[in-house]
Amino acid sequence: MTLFGLVRHGQTDYNLRGLFQGSSDIPLNATGREQAHHALDGAPDIAWDAAVSSPLGRAEETARIIAEDHGISFVGTDPRLAEIDWGAAEGHDVAEMEARYPGRAFPGREGLQAVADRGYLALDDLAERFADQNVLVVAHGTFIRLLLSGVTGTHLPSIPNGALSLLRHEGESWQVEMIAGEAAEEPARTAPVGASPRFPLSEHHLRPYGL
Repeated sequence: MTLFGLVRHGQTDYNLRGLFQGSSDIPLNATGREQAHHALDGAPDIAWDAAVSSPLGRAEETARIIAEDHGISFVGTDPRLAEIDWGAAEGHDVAEMEARYPGRAFPGREGLQAVADRGYLALDDLAERFADQNVLVVAHGTFIRLLLSGVTGTHLPSIPNGALSLLRHEGESWQVEMIAGEAAEEPARTAPVGASPRFPLSEHHLRPYGL
């Protein structure tokens, strides 16, 4: 069994301005760094064994701040934990691009299932590497929401910056225990061995939309 703590990175100026950032490597701003320092405030009392992050700077810096503050070993980054690539929408105003491309069908946008699949594979590998341990994974709002939606089978609201969610992995069973600091009461989901896609997703899982 491996318990994952999924943390969304702190705020960036793109978040503040309402711009799509996705795969763009935008750094934390001062508020984002402060959110990182307080990401585990009020969280369940869990002894975290390791922290890993997306390679994008905003996630890695958040992870390093949390790790240093709480004496957790930062074990590096994994490219599979990166945020969705929004394609042509990267760096543009959210409202403007949503009006231009209904359903967020942006040219060059990464597929939702592709994002979830690489995320589940990364967690599979981490679960094998850190069996019976507790691992903080610092990543991104849409990325985390797609993983949790795949397990619960429901769409979820936006994940706030610095928020912690809990996802338990045991064998082929996944259990969402907390979503953005709120307890979740969802049944465990079991995936057939070798199944791909693991938990099918659709555009429905991006509503209501978030950055």
